[in-house]
Order: sequence, then C-alpha cells, then structure tokens
Amino acid sequence: MSNEFFNAMNAKGFSNNSVAAVRKFACPACGFRFSLVYARAIACKGCSKAVTGCNKVRCEKCDCEFPISVSPDVEDRVQERTLSDHICRIVNNRYAGQGVEVFNR
Repeated sequence: MSNEFFNAMNAKGFSNNSVAAVRKFACPACGFRFSLVYARAIACKGCSKAVTGCNKVRCEKCDCEFPISVSPDVEDRVQERTLSDHICRIVNNRYAGQGVEVFNR
C-alpha cells in the first residue's frame, strides 16, 4: 500500500498500529493477497484462537496457515505479539458490537 493510504488513515485518527492491521499479506502457497483483518474476519471465523492472540494467518483461498512473522513489517517476536494482540482486540470489539460474547479470552 502506498504512503498516501497511511497518511489518510492517520489524518482520520487511526494509529500506526491500526493501520498495520490492514497491511497486506501474500499467501506463500497460492499468492492471494489479503489483510490481516480480512483473514481474521473470513478465514479464521469460528476459530477460538482468532480471539486469543493467535500468531498465525490463514488464507481464505487455499486454507494455508502461516506465521504472521512472514510479514516484512514484523521484525521480531515483540512485534509479532503486538500485532497478534492488536488484531484480536479488533475482532473482539467487532463481536462485542454485534452482541456476541467471547468466552475463551
């Protein structure tokens, strides 16, 4: 994604962490490009680990699961954990907004 996107998101009040959650991943198996938010919302829907800090990404096209650390934006385990926790908060907040209570936090 271009810097224009990140600048526009920041201008709207989104933090760099929030913007990081929509960065694109490329599936190592099939090449499909998708965001982490998309993966959690579509491919990981119903998986209990999706709301408990899972450090993996699942491709919706071919069902390949791979670690978040393959992203060029993730340089170490701390960044991996930060991004995993951040995306879990997004998913939990979305579920809460829909009236869904998640019991396995």
